[in-house]
Amino acid sequence: MIYVVGSGPAGVSCAHALLCKGLEVTMLDSGLELANDRAKIVEELSKTNLDSWNPNLIKTIKGNTIANTSGSFSKGVYGSNFPQRDTDKYIPCEIKNVQPRISLAKGGLSNIWGAAVLPYTDEDIIDWPISIKELTPYYESIFSFMDLAAVSDDLKNKFPLYSKNHKTLRTSNQASDLLKDLDSNKDSLKSKGFLYGHSRLAVNPEPTNGTQGCVYCGLCHYGCPTSAIYNSSYTLEELKKNRNFRYIKDIIVQKVSESNGKVSISAITRSKDESITFTGDRVYLACGVISTTKIMLESLEAFDKELIVKDSQWFLIPLIRYKKSPGVINENLFTLSQLFIELFDPALSKNTINLQLYTYNDLFLSAIKNILGFTYPLFKLPVNELLDRLLLIMGYLHSDSSSDFTIKLQKINTTSKLLIKSKINKSVVKTINGVYKKIYSNRDLFNSFPIPGITSIPKPGYGSHSGGSFPMKTNPKEFETDILGRPTGFSKVHIVDATIFPSIPATTITLTVMANAYRIGSAYNET
Repeated sequence: MIYVVGSGPAGVSCAHALLCKGLEVTMLDSGLELANDRAKIVEELSKTNLDSWNPNLIKTIKGNTIANTSGSFSKGVYGSNFPQRDTDKYIPCEIKNVQPRISLAKGGLSNIWGAAVLPYTDEDIIDWPISIKELTPYYESIFSFMDLAAVSDDLKNKFPLYSKNHKTLRTSNQASDLLKDLDSNKDSLKSKGFLYGHSRLAVNPEPTNGTQGCVYCGLCHYGCPTSAIYNSSYTLEELKKNRNFRYIKDIIVQKVSESNGKVSISAITRSKDESITFTGDRVYLACGVISTTKIMLESLEAFDKELIVKDSQWFLIPLIRYKKSPGVINENLFTLSQLFIELFDPALSKNTINLQLYTYNDLFLSAIKNILGFTYPLFKLPVNELLDRLLLIMGYLHSDSSSDFTIKLQKINTTSKLLIKSKINKSVVKTINGVYKKIYSNRDLFNSFPIPGITSIPKPGYGSHSGGSFPMKTNPKEFETDILGRPTGFSKVHIVDATIFPSIPATTITLTVMANAYRIGSAYNET
């Protein structure tokens, strides 16, 4: 029996590849799910036309998602915090100046992601032991079961689409107006290092198999009521239809070991905290960088060994348009990233800087209301004028230009906990300020200018683009893995999530996590 641990994007991709080879696969998963009362709300909305949605149900699923004055926000899903539930109990951590994302939910962090799927380039993974050519067939494999909303535009010259079946989403009015300005200045922008195009999103834009697809309800950041935004739990449900697949939930894997050509998986049941052991031919760990690293450190009994987790620094830069796009508050639109702008400027970074542009969503208004408080009604007209012009850039840097954080397993009597601390790169602020100045100096090409003084730079880990604690190497040493994700000393244990990425490029992480997991699963007969 082959085991895959975790139902996030890496886990379902690896399991899909193994099943395509005709192998028997059992997935072990903690598997926390949305409570029944919230699931019933989502089901009701999904079967109802947008114009008939109950406002009280919408209010309920907006709970636990709160915008703050820094531009970042606490994100719930359908008004629930289930993706982050129970992590303190099963993955106890002492965290210092880091904001790591950990999930025990079915579907992992795909429950709260932004659905952006832009591939890597060879230039950005020059330190990896594999190339984009080796990943290409697996990018294509991922799009055999994950929807892609995209446009064949100039981005494809640097970032191929890898999908023949992509569809298009309707661009918001603000994004359309900006695109017109960018197109009129295309050559000048290119000479300045800017490459732009429509966003690439794991979203189903059209009705399919009884589902509505995207209905432009503007609720993307609260949880999609029509399930148009991809969640790896959707693929899990498809895998369950395969007679060679078995899913066991409520399992918390603690460590793995090898003996006599077999792998042993030590775990506890979440329902009763009872010990349980699984024995198989091979195991693929896909639990996310924090959880997977903990499992490996426990397995190696590597207490007090400090490992470095690389992170792609996340930041926000608000923009004001010279001209407004009227009536954004009342527009039917999707609120994920509308446009991608890739910046290539060796003076700022030797790697790609990824800028994802967002147009209006009601969290903008919520943040402003939080600032103005009870005085908001006095400023309603100027606030609406501002919102008609306000855009937001969500940026990412390559890990080589970002801060890192360290992770260490500490023994405490009969238990253990992780100590996670930031490892600050002092040049981060300078680089992000450089991005701000670059945009400001070219403001007339964007017909927009960045707002001074409120650029947001949160703690490492906040953007959820982290990995590399057990990096792939051609000739791996201790606490490294080979190109099939096998840690030194193991032959039947594979790590298939971002834990094995030698560096973290700025472009979106999930697509390459999935492709690399699929690559490793597809290599089963070669090992």
